[in-house]
Amino acid sequence: MKDITDLRVIKTIENIKRGFEACILQKTFSSISVRDITAAARINRSTFYKYYEDKYQLRELLVKSTLGDLANNVNLASFNLENKQTNESLNALRKQLEFMYDHKDWYLILWNKNMELSIYEDMVRLFERRTRECLCENRKGTETGKEKELSEKQELLTRLFASSAMTTVKWWYEYSPHMIPADVANIIMDNIKFGMHRAFEI
Repeated sequence: MKDITDLRVIKTIENIKRGFEACILQKTFSSISVRDITAAARINRSTFYKYYEDKYQLRELLVKSTLGDLANNVNLASFNLENKQTNESLNALRKQLEFMYDHKDWYLILWNKNMELSIYEDMVRLFERRTRECLCENRKGTETGKEKELSEKQELLTRLFASSAMTTVKWWYEYSPHMIPADVANIIMDNIKFGMHRAFEI
């Protein structure tokens, strides 16, 4: 019985999320009411309030959950912007893009201006932080016990990579969703290694 209850709860929460999505695609968050969400989710208001205090908590938890999930799944352990193991780094980036593409539709909703939040910018900062952490872990020759830090140039490269990668992902989602993750990974890597003119053959 517990499993059935859990499945019902999961389904209800998913319905609320879908109702929220439908509303965000139609109007701004500030103009959305709980009644709008429950109507779109086809549930009653008491069911909504069983799980959320109000629409603000719903939005907060959805965003927090998404950012947490992304942070936990940014896996660039074998990624290194400076080494010559291009295939290994490219493969790590491809796998990362596959994960992100699986969440494309939801990310686009979160990036919608109707959300009235800067979630895309939050994701850029998150991706930058996780990339920095991965590169620090990959550094060789660091003395035992010494805090691993990036040089000034490595720090700049990390920021440029994260910004370029997320800009490319956004373009991919919005303008060229038919591209496969491997092709997008090549664009990102070529942009870092050779510059925009070479990467896009301008």
